Amino acid sequence: MGDYMQKFTLNEKLELKDEILLINSKAWPEFMLHWDCKEWSHLFSTFSNFQVILLEGKKTIAFGHTIPLYWEKEIENIPDNLKTLIEIAVETKKRSLNPNILLALAVVIAQDYKGRGLSSEVLKVMKDIANKNGINTLIVPVRPTLKSKYPLIPISNYSKWIREDGLPFDPWLRVHKKLGGEVFKTSDVSMVIKGTIKEWEEWTKMKIYESGKYIFEGALNPVDIDIERNIGIYTDPCIWVKHIT
Repeated sequence: MGDYMQKFTLNEKLELKDEILLINSKAWPEFMLHWDCKEWSHLFSTFSNFQVILLEGKKTIAFGHTIPLYWEKEIENIPDNLKTLIEIAVETKKRSLNPNILLALAVVIAQDYKGRGLSSEVLKVMKDIANKNGINTLIVPVRPTLKSKYPLIPISNYSKWIREDGLPFDPWLRVHKKLGGEVFKTSDVSMVIKGTIKEWEEWTKMKIYESGKYIFEGALNPVDIDIERNIGIYTDPCIWVKHIT
């Protein structure tokens, strides 16, 4: 990794946008790709200089999405809904406010490069970007790596699971803890994904015959299926972590 890894912002490597989108499409459960958030496009235009890219040679091996925003109230009161936060970031830019928070939206590692500690490297670059822009707080709505194995456990409970060595049970939370991150709240709903019964069947490769709560691979919470209304609703939870940069 070390000598060959290069760090860029998307603004410096706009030609890699399609490659990033391709890697992203393979990194998440299918249903996660159907989150309705038109404002997401701002990451690749308005906020291109806040997107992290790690290269090994000419190959994209990891990337991270962040957006700067201004929030004047207590950090614990910041909205849980990521769509709302992106809207706040866009408004911050329109009003020419000085952002005081850098919000991390995702860290994605290319499939062949997982297990090499790259998530730590992406977080470090995010902190550097915050510093360069006069922002001293990075907040991350962590989507815990192993929570999908415990979909019936409330996220608030899961966030408190600690190993015998005193570190968090969840690997992604451990990465944050080792870099000085501290949990400041949890959220039951950071994203809402809706689809018809047919769409959920296509996304999960499962047949659905009746209403109820379904546990699908990759989901951190059960999905509420309503046959009569022809809708399935999933709420993605998260654990909020704060880093002082």
